[in-house]
Amino acid sequence: MKETEFDKLVVHTLRVELLNGQVLRYNLDVESKQYLMRHLRENSDGDEDTKPLHFIWFQTSQERTVIINTDSILRLTFCFDPKDSVQDPDAYYDNFKLIEKETTLKDRETPDGEVRLHVVVDEYLPQAIIYHKGIPANDDYYTNPLKYNSLEAGALEGFELELEGEIPYRQFIELIDDDGETSFLPLKEIIVLELETSLISPYEDDPDLEEDEFEG
Repeated sequence: MKETEFDKLVVHTLRVELLNGQVLRYNLDVESKQYLMRHLRENSDGDEDTKPLHFIWFQTSQERTVIINTDSILRLTFCFDPKDSVQDPDAYYDNFKLIEKETTLKDRETPDGEVRLHVVVDEYLPQAIIYHKGIPANDDYYTNPLKYNSLEAGALEGFELELEGEIPYRQFIELIDDDGETSFLPLKEIIVLELETSLISPYEDDPDLEEDEFEG
């Protein structure tokens, strides 16, 4: 499906209502919206040959991929707003309040050609956010969501093949935390997995690197 005239006039947002009462919002481009709707419709017609969706997945702003356990979803709503009414169409919705902000001073040129110091606010997102079914303990070691900031590109390479139903799902997700310790998370206990797309598809933004890999 191609972008329609209507699509050009609106900003698309996916609203996800979870069974535990949590509401999540994600910006979608037209391609991601159509991709997700196509998969949902395939599982809405009662065709016995259609494989059930254990997870939905899509790409959102900030070059991030979101994966949601369908057993935890109450409702999905594809919302839209006129572009003129949206201040930042590519805004990132901080659903779990995890954005870290750092204020710095940087030299910037004024319209008059002078160089002056300006206050700049940089925002940082964890590489991976894992919202799970567990109840956090009374310490800082076990949290919900879990955050990972020291993962290497391709840490979950090939996971998209499982999401597309081409190979069976793994039982555990293996990740190395910020302390260098290896952890294994049961996939079925994960509600939302949001991560940098490069962790699944390390060559997506660097086709030359992928070509070199095959040549090697």
